[in-house]
Amino acid sequence: MSIMHSEWKGRINHWLHTLKQDFYQPLGNLDWSMYQTMDQLSYEEAMKQEYTPVQPGYTWGKLYEYGWMKSHVTLPQEAEGKRIVMQLNPGGESTIFVNDQAFGTYRAEWVREPHHYMVDNTLTRCGKAGEQFDVVLETYAGHFFPESSLGGCATGPVLPGSYQDPKTDGQRAQLGECTYGIWNEDAYQLYMDADTLRQLLDMLDENSLRAAKIAEALEQFTLAVDFEQDLEKRIESYRKGREVLRPALEAQNGSTMPVFYAIGNAHLDLAWLWPMAET
Repeated sequence: MSIMHSEWKGRINHWLHTLKQDFYQPLGNLDWSMYQTMDQLSYEEAMKQEYTPVQPGYTWGKLYEYGWMKSHVTLPQEAEGKRIVMQLNPGGESTIFVNDQAFGTYRAEWVREPHHYMVDNTLTRCGKAGEQFDVVLETYAGHFFPESSLGGCATGPVLPGSYQDPKTDGQRAQLGECTYGIWNEDAYQLYMDADTLRQLLDMLDENSLRAAKIAEALEQFTLAVDFEQDLEKRIESYRKGREVLRPALEAQNGSTMPVFYAIGNAHLDLAWLWPMAET
């Protein structure tokens, strides 16, 4: 018999799903002006070009083309003291610059959780009304690479004509709506706590005491968190939910269990899916 009844599992999934919806409150749009080029420009070179206003839905992009986009943000009073992030939808992988400095990226479309785009792109952790940001994107319209029906890239034997580029040259990318707004760190941290324990529970021996304690903590978390109230009260309940989960998160393995270390790494797929120059 499962350590947790299916109704409780469904309830926890609903709570996690609803938490995601409370991560972000948009405050305004980023309105773009754009310059398109086939050349690989430096930031300084790109800033000397003439830009034309574009709207969401604008379709563009030749094979290997770049679109440089500029926007300006002035934070309103509602941003005071808040963490402010951007929800970008430029239509292609992008390098981001803020106030003339390299800032970050809009990553590839295979990012699993959409909120990762936002949490990565924080303009400020403590907004000030009237604070200004110049935002620039260098967006790549992209090129075709075959993706196998078996998963991943088609790097094995390929029959002639098996893979065809589905996009029309000149229409490879489409600008979507881009906004900036308030990031709800309390909702996000509670989600991370609860989702970590939920995933751990799936891996544990369901007959273990550890699994039983995590299952109980997750059930109690759903009883502590009340979504059906105003934002201030919701955040208060989110903090209560984290306290409910804290003992389960702080529990340590026994002395016979291994210690795991996480070591970050990065790589460049040199001349694999991209031309050497693009890499």
